[in-house]
Amino acid sequence: MKLHKKCVYLFGFAISLAVFSCTSVPKDQDVPSDATPADIIQKAQESVDKNDYQSAHAYYHIMLNRFAEQPAVCVVAEYEIAHLHIKKYQWQQAYSLLEKIIHQYEENTNIYLPPEYYKLAKIDYERAKQKLHK
Repeated sequence: MKLHKKCVYLFGFAISLAVFSCTSVPKDQDVPSDATPADIIQKAQESVDKNDYQSAHAYYHIMLNRFAEQPAVCVVAEYEIAHLHIKKYQWQQAYSLLEKIIHQYEENTNIYLPPEYYKLAKIDYERAKQKLHK
């Protein structure tokens, strides 16, 4: 009976590995041209929910490329990329990007940036800073 359970477990693991490896990272042409930032964020969050951080990262970069002229949209994408680095324990990458985001808020007072992302960036920045200086 124990051997049967191990075989079932290994078979399930092999199937999930095959399914996971078949997923492809989205490219710009995979996202409809009329997709809004909210649409792209939704796709990225669905990827995060599946622990597919690579696809989420790609969606946020698509957002940065498509909406480069909209600082409020870009800061959201940048924060989410930084937060993905936090989730993957990539403290230095998160720290650097969060520092850049905070600087944007503190230096660009003449443009609208969503205030909640300033607060979130500062929280994650302190967390990354603590991890780097242990």
